[in-house]
Amino acid sequence: MTNSASSDLGLRERKRAATRQAITSAARALTAQSGLGGYTVEEVCEQAGISRRTFFNYFPSKEDAVLGTPEGLPEELTGPFIDGGSPDAGLSETLLQDLVDLAVAHVEGMAVSRAELLQLKEALATEPRLVMKVMQGTRELEEGLRRLIALREGLLPEDPRIAAVTTIFTALVQRAGPEFFDPSNTRTYRQVLTSGAETARAAFAAFSPLASTKEKP
Repeated sequence: MTNSASSDLGLRERKRAATRQAITSAARALTAQSGLGGYTVEEVCEQAGISRRTFFNYFPSKEDAVLGTPEGLPEELTGPFIDGGSPDAGLSETLLQDLVDLAVAHVEGMAVSRAELLQLKEALATEPRLVMKVMQGTRELEEGLRRLIALREGLLPEDPRIAAVTTIFTALVQRAGPEFFDPSNTRTYRQVLTSGAETARAAFAAFSPLASTKEKP
């Protein structure tokens, strides 16, 4: 690919990201003000400066526009993550660090601001039923992460070790988000997530192995 072609591709991606952000911002503001039933897709389009057709090229519904439904992890992030595994060694020693790096790169790529998170919170407060849709998205994200880790480590997604790592790390990410976006926070997202992950790692390392069965007294 020539430099000119690469530049054009980068410009298109930036324009696409800007359009997506404009739609999401408009949908959240209108939802916080009037609820989902209090405005139309056309009003979102008017505020975002786009056509109705463009709206549906990005989101299937107003609900998805409010939540800014993620498009999934890009290959430029998942490729190096998978390549960092050691399929013959079970869970690799660098798995936790690489999961942190993956999550940090994803958040930095989204360039989500505290103002945008506050806007989403205000929209969810007006439409609590959207929380259920958020939970569904979290479950889908967790399932995708489990398959990704299994591919990296050369194990089946059903392996209990894969399930345990995925569940714990997903919980750490969910906890790190609100803490990072808190107005009083001064730490980077990497610092927040790394702190939580290291605390969890140290806590589990301190436990004695569990017996599979306990003898009755």
